[in-house]
Amino acid sequence: MNSFSVRARAWALLLGMGACAPFASYAAMQELADEDLADVHGQAFINLTTHSAGGVDFTRINFGLDIETQMNARKLQLGLYDRAGEAGNTADLDINAFALGTVNDATGQVNPFRIKDPYLEVAYRGSKIVGVRVGFGEAKGELSGEINRLTGNVPVYIKGTANAIYDKATPGQIFLLGLAGVYRSSQLEADAELVSSSGELDPVRATHSGIRNGDGLKCVSGCAGGWTDALLDLPFTKSNNCAVLGIATCFGLNQFQTLPVGDLARAGMDGAVRDMFISMQTEAVTWKGSAGQPDVNAIVGAFMNLPKYLDANGQLKAPIQLDFGQALNGIPRKDTCFGASNGSTAQGGC
Repeated sequence: MNSFSVRARAWALLLGMGACAPFASYAAMQELADEDLADVHGQAFINLTTHSAGGVDFTRINFGLDIETQMNARKLQLGLYDRAGEAGNTADLDINAFALGTVNDATGQVNPFRIKDPYLEVAYRGSKIVGVRVGFGEAKGELSGEINRLTGNVPVYIKGTANAIYDKATPGQIFLLGLAGVYRSSQLEADAELVSSSGELDPVRATHSGIRNGDGLKCVSGCAGGWTDALLDLPFTKSNNCAVLGIATCFGLNQFQTLPVGDLARAGMDGAVRDMFISMQTEAVTWKGSAGQPDVNAIVGAFMNLPKYLDANGQLKAPIQLDFGQALNGIPRKDTCFGASNGSTAQGGC
């Protein structure tokens, strides 16, 4: 890979400080005794950490910030270059009308995207930079955009009643669901990942998310007990070529216009995703995990990491959680610009 293309335009907040004084003040500096210094504790606003691994050196700048932001960019496009096996003129990360946070046009309320402990890290071998990443120690909020392609680690968790599945099913499929002991009120769950349109795992310039081939649905409650579990474990009820019993299990990324990142039902930063980052690298780089997260192996090019997080019960959950209605029907875009309808933001119209 010879170059990266970065195209993004976003609002930014600039911090400034001014001072004026109605009178002059003079003071002489005095040396503090060692015992006085020992009583002083503090944390730097910015701190720097370094480490080495696999012949690569890493320098990371940590910013001790809590940020609430609502931002829009006409286009976020990273890694626009020819990649073997991929369509021409496509990018590793390609999102139109990208936005973090939403607004309520009727009330004038801003629903910010929350970020805690952002950082910037550089990976280098000798004097040559081989990777750069921008990350968040914790992140929580709504991410909007027309997602054309994604590269990286973006797991999705789907859970809810089978009612939406029944609504999409043919009479024959409804018969098979009933035979398997899956009813409209049955609670089902499934793990989804970045896949190809045929259901193969595809973390590179993916256009779809779904249940990959060989995986299937699990019944949480309201099914026919062991009978259902046994049937759902059989090969013919596993996802194959983006379908289970003929019902779609893969979904185009561009139909999800606004996605929840983290558990938005929990207060504050509870349920936040840890170590969300976007990186670019000219060779495969293993980025060290932050905030207790595992290390991440990023391939050459642009890479998005949106990892699982701990829920209220200490269980790992995917950063994006949908019900089956949202998975099958998509999610409309929420307003991200004041004075604009949902549709008018299609070109980043702020």
